Amino acid sequence: MRNTTIYTLYILTIISALFNICCTRDTDEKNILPELIKAESVMFDHPDNALYILETMPMPSARRDKENHALWCLLTTQAKYKQMMKIPSDSLVKIAYNYYKHTDNTRRKAMSALYMGNINDELGNIEEAMQYYLEGKTEVEKTDDYKTGYLIMSSLGILYLYRNLPDYALEACTKAYDYAVKDSNKRYQTASLKFIARCYCISHQFPKAIETYQKSCNIALEMNNYDYYYDTLKEIASIHTNNNEAKKSQDILKSFPIKYQPSILIGINYSLLNQYDSAYIYLNKALNTDNIYTKRLIYRTLFNFSNTPKYRKYQKTFCDSLLFYNDSILTLDKGKEIVSYKEKYDHQKLINEQQQLKLEKAQTQRMLFIITFCLVIVIAILVYLYQKRLVKKENTIRIQSEQLKEYMLQLHENESKFMQNLQYIDELKEQISSHDNDTEERSMQKEQIENLQVENTQLSERIQYLQTTIGKYASLLDDAQKDIERFRNISEESLKLKERERVLTDYLIDNNKLISELKKKSHLLSDNDWKKLEELCNSVWNGFSEKLSSVCPQLTEQEVRLCLLIKLRFNNTQMAAIYGVSPASISQKKFRLKKHLCEAMQESFPEEMTLERWLDELWKSICRYSNFYPPQLRNLLSNKYSK
Repeated sequence: MRNTTIYTLYILTIISALFNICCTRDTDEKNILPELIKAESVMFDHPDNALYILETMPMPSARRDKENHALWCLLTTQAKYKQMMKIPSDSLVKIAYNYYKHTDNTRRKAMSALYMGNINDELGNIEEAMQYYLEGKTEVEKTDDYKTGYLIMSSLGILYLYRNLPDYALEACTKAYDYAVKDSNKRYQTASLKFIARCYCISHQFPKAIETYQKSCNIALEMNNYDYYYDTLKEIASIHTNNNEAKKSQDILKSFPIKYQPSILIGINYSLLNQYDSAYIYLNKALNTDNIYTKRLIYRTLFNFSNTPKYRKYQKTFCDSLLFYNDSILTLDKGKEIVSYKEKYDHQKLINEQQQLKLEKAQTQRMLFIITFCLVIVIAILVYLYQKRLVKKENTIRIQSEQLKEYMLQLHENESKFMQNLQYIDELKEQISSHDNDTEERSMQKEQIENLQVENTQLSERIQYLQTTIGKYASLLDDAQKDIERFRNISEESLKLKERERVLTDYLIDNNKLISELKKKSHLLSDNDWKKLEELCNSVWNGFSEKLSSVCPQLTEQEVRLCLLIKLRFNNTQMAAIYGVSPASISQKKFRLKKHLCEAMQESFPEEMTLERWLDELWKSICRYSNFYPPQLRNLLSNKYSK
């Protein structure tokens, strides 16, 4: 009995130990996926690559792998925010925030709170954003992640600055600067010093502000960042201007290179120095802006020195413009006062009315002189009306000629499009007739044929309409018939050249040794083989890969290679053998490539268009002005598209 009890205790002890081990393993942090580790490692320098990695990898399960799912949500939000993409809500990063809030990972807590604050700030939820920033501040102090610490404190400082809380803003910006120094990031240091200086400006501590601005300038010079350097010096100059030290401010601004000189601040300084001619020139130059606050400031300065004799004649114009922009700002800001400007306007209006009365009295004395010129004026009016009638007739003829040329160009483009669609339909039918394509690809090709046939029907109707319209215009203009015949010959010549170019291109590709081998029996390609394919495409299509990358810089090397295979008309089965994957994987690659292009190109890549046709249309649009067109037609097309 005693032995049985001992054995039972041993068994219970072993079971308890095993249970504790299992529980400990369950509570351990799961291994992070390698894709997430790679995306996080390139996040700060290449957020676009990080986003590509995150979007191409399978999303971790929210139910079975909560940690990796939360990290994926956090990194995806971070990558989009760094690329300044529009984020409509905080729902994605909130998944990460809710997960890390209950963990001991303080760094992830701080990062999720930071991006919760950033997104809510952009959405206008200021109170919520401030609360998230304060949470992030508490968590980041427990870590040595100085970058995240800087981002949190600088965001919080900016929020305090815009709410006119200089003491809180100064504390936050100073802390941001400390983080920037610890991180040895000079770009962060210059930005945080600039914010600290602004805090001093709000508190009217101008000597400290200037001293801090100078520190920021020195660091900017070490970085050779002249844009930031001169922008900071401009803020120093504005302090001197606001302190009625226009000469000192002007000396600073005049030391700038011409492209960095702010016209408005220089103009204001000239105005304060009573150099009104120079002020007038610079302020008029500064009016070339869309910022209504800047325009209001300019017109306010112009109005201030319009009492001088030379500029009194512009006083009413300056006053009217100033009132206009004041009204606009009042509408935007809902409540800014313009009573003082209205009083000035009423006073100036009274002065102008008195001057108008004096002018009317003077005009009565000049009436006799004016009557002697009446006959000359009548003759001048008659001549003007006659000339105007002639000009109107010439303009009508010119407009009709330009419209006729426009219709002829449209006719040529529609006929070219019609022929291209017929060629594309033949190519698709030839691909369908082969037995290499899978069922899904054949279905897509049939759907493309139907869409092209519908498009050709619409093009036929448009061509018929244009031909009828051109005939009507030709009957109105004497020389139009010759132009139409000349353009028709040029158009036919262009179509023949395009057909010849297509046949020669197909011949070059089909007779290439590597292409022939891959068409007969596809296999994995080496880097040298890929290079040969790229050189073939570049030689046949005149730098195809470079131009493709220039049109869509976001494409990766793998995506460009896939575009090369599509352009060379390899089907899914052949591409699957080249990549060493299944045809379904090729379809998925095409789908991801199309999705990436749709996001990057937006309106230039409609969702209903296939990759094959988009590449074909892209190349034709690149060659619009190339030597594939005859010189006469190329000149007409360039004239049209230059307008």
